[in-house]
Order: sequence, then C-alpha cells, then structure tokens
Amino acid sequence: MLTENSLVLQGVVDHLYRFWDISINFPGSCHDAVVFKNSNLFKRAHDLIPKGTSHIDGKDVPFFLLGDPAYPLLNWLQKPYIGVIDPQEESFNCYLSSARIIVENAFGRLKARWRCLLKRVDIQYSFVPKVVSACCVLHNIVETNKEKFLEQWLKAVVEANIVIPQPTSYVNKESCSDAKSIRDHLKQYMAKNFP
Repeated sequence: MLTENSLVLQGVVDHLYRFWDISINFPGSCHDAVVFKNSNLFKRAHDLIPKGTSHIDGKDVPFFLLGDPAYPLLNWLQKPYIGVIDPQEESFNCYLSSARIIVENAFGRLKARWRCLLKRVDIQYSFVPKVVSACCVLHNIVETNKEKFLEQWLKAVVEANIVIPQPTSYVNKESCSDAKSIRDHLKQYMAKNFP
C-alpha cells in the first residue's frame, strides 16, 4: 500500500555534517517538541550528552546541544531567545544561528545526495524509516570520507522545498530555570567578549 504521508526526521549533527542521533518515528504533522519528547535523545540524554563542563567567565557551563525555537530550553539543550528581545539577546541569537547553520547544511546535503528523500517513496510505509536511516548512515560514510559534494545538487532540494514546503515549526516556551541561567550567562559573556 502506498501512502502520501510524511515522516519527521529529527537529527543531531556534529560539526562535520554527520548525524550521530536520529529519530524517524512520527508523522510529518507531529510537532517537533512531541517528536523530541518521545525520542531516545530525550529519554537517554544523561547517557548521550557528555558530562563535562567548560569554565566560562567564572561559571561552569555544561556541554549542550543547540536547538531551534521549537524545542524546550534545557540544561543540555540551548535555543534562541524568543519574543521581544534586547540587543544582547539578538546578538546571542545571531551567534547561535550561525553555529546551527551546520545542521541546516547537513540536512540539505543529505537530501541532495539521496534524492529519494525529496519525493514520495514508493514503498510500504513501514519501511520508510529504514530507508531514511540507511540514507543517514550512507551520508555519514561519504561525509567521513570527504567524498565530493557538488553545490549544484542543492538546486533539487531548493526546488523540492518550493513544491512541497516543509511544515512551519512552532515556538516552544517550555524551559527550566537552570537552562535560563546558563543561556543568560552565555549571553553576557558573548556581549562582553564578542560585541
């Protein structure tokens, strides 16, 4: 049976465009925060996120991932400021966004290389997560081996996003006070050292 359904691919990407955690279990209509809360990443963060800290301007800051506004603000997951923001918060958001661009690039490179991800996959719906997982594994192999990537391949990704736009991500206002304190400290540090 063929379907027109889509799936959400949640991924954690390193600085070399490689996926080190993926979740492909929810339909495209699901909010990113729901996918996140049900992912192995969320359930096993204490095992997956390194326990270390960096001493930054008088405060030990735990290692963390960067997320977009759809995710909750957690000690191990930092995201941009939302709503009405001041210039320091805007500056922080710009730095965070520039660091997160690697994630957008990794997804673009994944879809550009494995074009079956750009269109309807004519297989049984239950096999789609296996196909997407295989594409992520192959992607990691070619990225690790620094295989050639042609920027012109991205044209197909851009065209596909016009024809089949991605769902809008909604803002998640959930946060914990420790995470806010960490983000505020980083904001102050960056404002002082990287105006």
